[in-house]
Amino acid sequence: MPKFITISTKTELLRIPSEILMYVTSDGNYSALYTQDGKSRLVSLQLGQIEDLIGEYFEEDQSPFARLGKSLIVNKDFVFFIDISKQTITLSDWRGHYVDKTASRQALTGYKKALESDAYERI
Repeated sequence: MPKFITISTKTELLRIPSEILMYVTSDGNYSALYTQDGKSRLVSLQLGQIEDLIGEYFEEDQSPFARLGKSLIVNKDFVFFIDISKQTITLSDWRGHYVDKTASRQALTGYKKALESDAYERI
């Protein structure tokens, strides 16, 4: 059974299965949620509110989502490539759709280390 990220406002309801939510970006008081099919939806919540909402659906160390800086949340299941020197992270739906996002060197360095340690724990 998929976990749905549900965002409800006075006049709208958005439900996205967490396993297809690739990333979230901020735009002032709004956030855009992007799914693996390339669709996006703008909601009137700040990124911190989205981060808190996502946190409600997962136990603290079980969330596939990570915040990278002020304006980006990514789903680790879609991380394809991290280039710290170019300050980019490439996300992929594993079917030919790729998206490059920028993040600080510090955020990418920490995230790369976290993903590496996660990979070693699975072996």
